[in-house]
Amino acid sequence: MLQVPARLINNGKPVFGTFDGPVGRLDIRGLRSPFGKVPLPAFISNFRIKSTLSFCFTIGQYTGDVIFFDGKIFGLAEVVFWDRNTGRKYAYKTIMGPRRRFIPHNLEQGFCASFGRRRYIRISWDHKRDRISMIFNLAGDSVRPSVQAALTGHYSDSRMCEITQCVPFKSKRRCSASYLSTPSLRGSLTIGKTKKTPGTTVETESGPSLFFINRSYMDYLTKTQFVNAAGTADGRQVAFFIANLVETGADEELINRNMLIVDGQATPLPPVKMTQPFGLNGKWIIQDTENMVDLTFESESDHYRHMQFIVSKIEMHIIYGKFEGVIKTKDGQDIRISGFAGFARDQLLRV
Repeated sequence: MLQVPARLINNGKPVFGTFDGPVGRLDIRGLRSPFGKVPLPAFISNFRIKSTLSFCFTIGQYTGDVIFFDGKIFGLAEVVFWDRNTGRKYAYKTIMGPRRRFIPHNLEQGFCASFGRRRYIRISWDHKRDRISMIFNLAGDSVRPSVQAALTGHYSDSRMCEITQCVPFKSKRRCSASYLSTPSLRGSLTIGKTKKTPGTTVETESGPSLFFINRSYMDYLTKTQFVNAAGTADGRQVAFFIANLVETGADEELINRNMLIVDGQATPLPPVKMTQPFGLNGKWIIQDTENMVDLTFESESDHYRHMQFIVSKIEMHIIYGKFEGVIKTKDGQDIRISGFAGFARDQLLRV
């Protein structure tokens, strides 16, 4: 891995690489002619940059994801999690109107929030205060209980790893920039009681998680697939993010977004091909050509979202399931996982 650059765009060109640590600002504006030789005003090119924030967590018997999507015209905030013992899904979403920026550029300090009266969701980070936190307070209804959570991690934790990546996206003219970190969370999750179910509170002192922010220059129609998970295997905290080979393009053999993190130690992974011979809701086969990744993913529940506003549209499958198989670290050590809860994402975006 490389030393973190001062900025990801230098003189109109992206600085490609996988960097050990956080860049000051995850900002990819300013690329020179990202969509070919036809000159476009900067505000049009910048409009094609879409951002996603994901905070994947495991606490007690619950595994879930907090998601923010910045579509410029609208924003989406959602909390979705599953009970691994019963398979029950809890999903709460809110749509946000136009805002200057839903997901901040600043990685040193910032927050991303939905302030809805019934859907309060806030992710915040501050390196100076050595703190990253997830808070949500979600009102229930006739079919869902109310849910509250307050979880906090620290950058000084020995299992915390921070990675910045800037990779080609479809071509060398455009790029996709990502930030990954692995906080070990402390706090509680409370699910309110309903007429049919009692309430419950689950606490954790070291809940594994995977925090992820991505910004990409999108085509008019862009399809992406990736898997991500954070949990414990053989007493070690394991997190990984793996994107399908079809979503990137130039120089993928040299640099891609795939990453394995074990107890705070990062391993860049080679390009990976994902196939779904039995469809999205069947078994996924996840393999590379260098024998570092050999996984299967068994789908258990498909959480589908479809939103459209004027010409913009997003279709998203967040598929909960279990991973089986082996991933190798950079030292050649096999990390064997079985019944490892996580997610597969299939997303189609039109801008």
